Amino acid sequence: MKKLCTILAILMALCMCASALAEVTITNTYNGEDFDITYDNPQRIVSTAGFTTEMLLALGLEDRIVGYSYMDNEIFPAYKEAFDKLNCLSDEWPSDEVLLSVEPDFVTGWASGFSDKHYNQAFCETNGILPYVPKVEGENASIGEAYEDLTNLGEIFGVQDRAAEVINDMQTRIAAVEAATKDAETVRVFIYDSGEDEPFTLGAGLASDMIAAAGGKNIFEDDFNYWGTVAWESVIDRDPEYIIVMDYFAGGNTQEKIDFLKNNEALADVTAVREGNIFVLGLTDVTGGVRNAEAIETMGHNFHADLF
Repeated sequence: MKKLCTILAILMALCMCASALAEVTITNTYNGEDFDITYDNPQRIVSTAGFTTEMLLALGLEDRIVGYSYMDNEIFPAYKEAFDKLNCLSDEWPSDEVLLSVEPDFVTGWASGFSDKHYNQAFCETNGILPYVPKVEGENASIGEAYEDLTNLGEIFGVQDRAAEVINDMQTRIAAVEAATKDAETVRVFIYDSGEDEPFTLGAGLASDMIAAAGGKNIFEDDFNYWGTVAWESVIDRDPEYIIVMDYFAGGNTQEKIDFLKNNEALADVTAVREGNIFVLGLTDVTGGVRNAEAIETMGHNFHADLF
């Protein structure tokens, strides 16, 4: 009887494993066009964005990552040990030859990489590569898309339980910030990426949803989706109470950006500048993935310090 129970337990475990690694079909969007991709347990991953590399590491997939590129910030400390063992293919986009040299069967990263400039649909199909285009870069993306990406990656690689753990931790932390700020007056927020003649900033999308979760409102949320250029006059007219400065490797010197804001006479009467309410977040913090909860906590503590 004991032997029979053991055999049944093994069979059940094998069935559970097979179920976890079952094929999964997910709709991806290339240049505004939707199409379905079926994933069958990929083994050789390339990530072409820091935020996707961190999502993969959070799911414990470091042994399957054969290469990475395009880090915008230093790796999140929790993943540094695993990250340091990975193979860097390029600081930016790996050439076709470099990418193919590691024989990937799965590529994810910045959505702009899945285009005619880099790895379009035909290239992926010809070379046996299954792409995954992150949902967090879609129009009007929210924190829900970050959860969706983690869920999808969990299903693709058979680590659904780990994905659920990561999502639950994020949801718990974000809910705590939302609860703390729910009755607070909403503050006006401007995201400053770069640009002295005209500022480059974020409109609707994930970052705006994160700001809302922390008790704020992106002043350009209703003007356009994702990234765009605006006039300083518009910034002044909307008088942000807080300014978030984007920090990333290719984005120039962050302190120089802050100094420009503080020393620009035209901005002297903007509330955020006058009161010194300027703080820094990494581009990876607001792109999508495991950093989002901590970034929302940082926003909340800055927007409503008296509530924490």
